Amino acid sequence: MMARIVFHVGGPAFHPVAEQAQQIVNWIGGKHEFAIAEGVSAFEMLEHCDLFIAMGLHWTGMGATWAGELSYQPLQPQHQSAIEAYVASGRPIIAHHGGIASYDDWPRYGELLGFTWVWGVTAHSPIGEYTVNILPTNHPVVAGVSDYTLTDELYYDVQVTPGMIVETHAVAEWDGAPRPMIITAHGGRVSGAGRTIYLANGHDLRAFSCPMLRQVWCNAVRFALEGA
Repeated sequence: MMARIVFHVGGPAFHPVAEQAQQIVNWIGGKHEFAIAEGVSAFEMLEHCDLFIAMGLHWTGMGATWAGELSYQPLQPQHQSAIEAYVASGRPIIAHHGGIASYDDWPRYGELLGFTWVWGVTAHSPIGEYTVNILPTNHPVVAGVSDYTLTDELYYDVQVTPGMIVETHAVAEWDGAPRPMIITAHGGRVSGAGRTIYLANGHDLRAFSCPMLRQVWCNAVRFALEGA
């Protein structure tokens, strides 16, 4: 059965998430129905959504010059209720790179995703060339994926919502420590919550030129919708 996938996009130009979302659509092919939606409009599509992909970066500081002097639109009560109901229904989420830093004036958003960039706590390495090492978890999200090298920035000290059952499937070394790059989890957050996946790689289109990232995304979408 064809699934409806909603991509949440938008935010500063340094994260070209709309273009990345379109590339993911091209990778997956015509198996599903897709909507690429800017900001809060994505939450108005959740009632008939089978997979929510959180990519856009919308936060209270996006009006700064370095961020492009953008206008922030916070989640309204109806949007908050929609994402809460979506997660409680057991439907899956894929959170990507900077999407976990959105809506910092409503911390519940990050809790519901399962992974949160907390301003002043979470950080990232400089943009450079890094190798991502696949761990021997034999999980469907890394099926057919071998170690890969890409141009990216590495997020670390990402906050994980308590109560989830979490497994890390890939790491990259930064500042003397392995940093999780591919994480799956389920449960926690709210009664009835299902699968959630965090894919940390993908600052811009240079990262998306890595061939293995295509396999990661295809696996992640398949696992999110179908499980093992």
